Amino acid sequence: MKVPSYDDLTPSIPDVEPADVFGSVDRLMPPPAPVGIGRERSARTLVSSGRIELYAALHGESADGLVAIAHEFSPRIQRRGTTDVVLDVSGLERLLGDAATIAAELARAGAARVAVAPSQIAARLLARGGNVSVVTGDLEAALSTIPLTVLCELVADEGNPAEIAHPSPFDVMQRWGLKTLGEFATLPASELSARLGQRGIRLQRLARGIDPRPLVPDPDSVRFVQSMELEWPIDALEPLSFVFARLLEPLSAALERADRGAAAIRVDLRLTNRAIHTRALQLPAAMRDPRVLRTLLLLDLESNPPAAAIDIVTIEADPAPARIIQYSLLERALPSAETLATLTARLDALVGADRCGSPVLLDTFRPDAFELVSFSTHPGTVAPWHSGTLTPCLRRFRPPVAVRVTVEHGRPVQIAIDRQGMPGGRVVQAAGPWRTSGGWWDQPPWDRDEWDVMLRDGGACRISRDRHSGVWFLEGAFD
Repeated sequence: MKVPSYDDLTPSIPDVEPADVFGSVDRLMPPPAPVGIGRERSARTLVSSGRIELYAALHGESADGLVAIAHEFSPRIQRRGTTDVVLDVSGLERLLGDAATIAAELARAGAARVAVAPSQIAARLLARGGNVSVVTGDLEAALSTIPLTVLCELVADEGNPAEIAHPSPFDVMQRWGLKTLGEFATLPASELSARLGQRGIRLQRLARGIDPRPLVPDPDSVRFVQSMELEWPIDALEPLSFVFARLLEPLSAALERADRGAAAIRVDLRLTNRAIHTRALQLPAAMRDPRVLRTLLLLDLESNPPAAAIDIVTIEADPAPARIIQYSLLERALPSAETLATLTARLDALVGADRCGSPVLLDTFRPDAFELVSFSTHPGTVAPWHSGTLTPCLRRFRPPVAVRVTVEHGRPVQIAIDRQGMPGGRVVQAAGPWRTSGGWWDQPPWDRDEWDVMLRDGGACRISRDRHSGVWFLEGAFD
């Protein structure tokens, strides 16, 4: 009986001829199709790796909202200009289907204008020219009917000064009577170069659907998000503060490692009734102190409580460059942005957000018309009284005080008032009147004459007369 050995079980290796090696290479790497002389191939279908190139372009009012849609389909995405996002969808055919199916899925995800084509520039032109477009064959034929103005808008959105410098090639082409990309693409390259130079050649390559550069994916933006699913629902602020502390500590540490601060912070609370209670705080300066952020969130939720108990807590911070503060050795240090933010948040919770802020005059002739805006804390800001120039300041009385004014020859000469500490007496100088009126579409309108007067005791004040009622008012005193 013969016992089989290892050599008997192992199959023999056949002899390999050189012709077999070259044949295998030809099957794995087919030679590229010939390119005509003086005419480049616009519909690229093969690359050196044998992978079919396919790009999708999303066009909208802003590229920010399209990036999230693109990330759901491909990690290789690139923002182009301010309104376009290009993504590499090569290889998605096995997962989703053909190019038309990919375009339909992108449109279903929320992209209004979608185009899929073998080149980036062709996809962008098609996306700007229509809603949903799919091209897998001859690009020049697909681009031939697109207006030339679409290419002009695309180049202007790219912000390339070399292509739109004066004289603009598009103005020259308009004088030639060219209206579509197909008419521009069929021009002889040599004649076009003699008249428009290299700018014309580059634009013609774009009109034929030839990419000037490969797709360079944008680096992934780091999101600063922390989330926690609670074991038991929370319906009070005190236990919620411990959850905030648990989430904000690692979030602040991540911001510190990235040398960033939170310019805005957003909290999403999923409630037991399946609703989402969302609050967003715009911070006056980039900060990352977890105690300050926790206090601000709790004060905001105290004024805007959720409608039910909380199941899941998610906190996300919008990063911004960290602050670099250089204080002066000769002036008193200003309060920190964290201290001012906490103070204003407490005031908002106490008196209401619409009653706390900095007064700003409105763009109107109506006297004493203003609105309240959020406080702005910018370290290093110099107050007006530190500028070295003193200007008269009118301290208004709200409401204005009714007074009795004696008039001679149309000018005030005496102010009588029954309140102590208020300016009054003989008028030695008077400037005016300044007549203002308006608001006839509102109730009540205003129609008044204003005077700036100097009194015998050295005081200066502003008085006004309501032309409807004839009553005089003391508007304020000058410092």
